[in-house]
Amino acid sequence: MFGRGRRGFTILAGLLAMFGVTAGVFYVLNQPRTLRLAVGPLGSEDARMAAGFVQGLNREKSQIRLRLILTEGSEESAKKVDGGDAELAIVRPDIALPAKADTALITRRSFPFVITDKDSAIGRIADLRGRRVGVVRNPAGNIALLKLVLAQYEVGQDELTIVGLTPDEIVPAVKERRIDAFFSINAVGARGSNDGTARLRSAWGEDPVLIPIREADALAARVRAIETGEIVRGALGGDPPRPSENLPTIAITSRLVASQELDDDVVGSLVSALLALRVTLAAELPQIQGLEAPATDKDSPLPVHTGAAAFIDGEQKTFFERYGDWFYLGVMGLSLLGTGAAGLLGRESAARRKRAMMGLDRLLALLPTIRGTSDVETLDLCRAQADAILLEVLSDFGQGDLDSSAIAAYRLVFDQVSRAVIEAKIRATTASL
Repeated sequence: MFGRGRRGFTILAGLLAMFGVTAGVFYVLNQPRTLRLAVGPLGSEDARMAAGFVQGLNREKSQIRLRLILTEGSEESAKKVDGGDAELAIVRPDIALPAKADTALITRRSFPFVITDKDSAIGRIADLRGRRVGVVRNPAGNIALLKLVLAQYEVGQDELTIVGLTPDEIVPAVKERRIDAFFSINAVGARGSNDGTARLRSAWGEDPVLIPIREADALAARVRAIETGEIVRGALGGDPPRPSENLPTIAITSRLVASQELDDDVVGSLVSALLALRVTLAAELPQIQGLEAPATDKDSPLPVHTGAAAFIDGEQKTFFERYGDWFYLGVMGLSLLGTGAAGLLGRESAARRKRAMMGLDRLLALLPTIRGTSDVETLDLCRAQADAILLEVLSDFGQGDLDSSAIAAYRLVFDQVSRAVIEAKIRATTASL
């Protein structure tokens, strides 16, 4: 009984250990995953968007959390991902794009254009020759983008003056006639709100001239980071609306990119959680409404992360779809392991029982010696050997190696040995008289 209880306790302990391991694994797997997001510079639209992501995911107790790594801009953010210092980054592809990351989400889409007034007599990009064109100098990619547009219209950089400005210098530069036109990049977006539109209206008045970039298709064909877009009627507000009709132009994006080494399920979960924030954070962070899923077409100029594409296309696998085969193989493996273990345990149990029953043969071997002698010392020695065998039998029974039927057999033989010793001693006493 003691052996059975000990085996039962061992099984119970094993089950409790398995439960503890399972609970521990479940706890670890359900802990939020924190990813590092490189973004900058501090105070930029991208940084504000990233801060909104952090706040929203924490508030919603998402399984994916973010930790910001502030940088000087897209170039440094891209390097952080390629260098393994961050899993995510928000970058402007026309400035920098990491080699080891793909698009997860489009965080912002803007439509650049040139704005001036009627008195300037500027009606198209080619009319900028000999003029002073303002552009926000930071990031440096803004000036590079302006030069790219000018090159499309074969306007040489030496044929005009590019004036780098800060956002706060735009209105004074226009009022003081230090610039004739302004190359606006972020004032008009697909969605969102900022003070860029208000600045332009303050600088150029209620009736500005908007010069679109009509050869957007040609630019997009040459530079994969540039797309085609459209400035919608009324983008600058007013009545009558400004502009009065939709104007074709280029589009540039800011993108959340994810390392190619990042697990597809993690990226899919992140995309799902961030898109859900468009509703919960809309009031306090209006620009988050500009968050959009990228096109997953195979001919898309910028590759989309496979995890994001799976979620967007509705092809993200469930837990059992991903690991069902492993569960099946695991069950089969456990079944085979259990069968093998049962066989080994059966063989071991049989071996232990056979060893424990060897004492029966040793007892039976004592009977001829006891019945064939009248020497008291020999009889005492046989009795001592039988007692030693009895102790072994009790130990084996305590360990569960002997059952009740085996004990009954031993009891019968022990009775025979005891009776034989008593009869032998009686004969020896009678003979001595």
